[in-house]
Amino acid sequence: MNPINISADEKVLNDVLIQQMTQAMLELDKILKDDTQRGISWSAIPPKSTQFKRYIKVATLKRVLRNKFGHNVMLTSEIKHDDINRVVIQATLSHRHLGFLSSGLAERWKNPKSSNMQSARAVECCQTAAWGRCIKSLLAFGDDISTADEIDKSIESDISKEIDKEVV
Repeated sequence: MNPINISADEKVLNDVLIQQMTQAMLELDKILKDDTQRGISWSAIPPKSTQFKRYIKVATLKRVLRNKFGHNVMLTSEIKHDDINRVVIQATLSHRHLGFLSSGLAERWKNPKSSNMQSARAVECCQTAAWGRCIKSLLAFGDDISTADEIDKSIESDISKEIDKEVV
């Protein structure tokens, strides 16, 4: 949108969008500060530590997005690459009147026989990660791009590797 050629209607839509984004960021911040939401809306990393960092879950991001924007935004996914070894998915958020808002890209390595959920269900996990990145990109929320689900799975993977080492 060129600011010089912006119509009054587009200006109003843009102002509403900014207000909705601000409300969504405030709601997410409130959720992250609410200790009762641990494990429900956000994850603590490392999980059992008293010195942990809070990561918002993708389901929470999607819920807040839907609550604040209704059906004015569309979250779509496109498989950019998919072969026997890996998948790459791009998620895009668009406003039905204003067009493109943000995007997020994720990649996962595939191994359907793996006990690691990220590898065994690579397409699903990749799509979820792309959604999380896309929504966080729009809201400029948090100081990282990793989602709670990605962090949880990473820790599970590390634990599985340690267990595998102990078993071998």
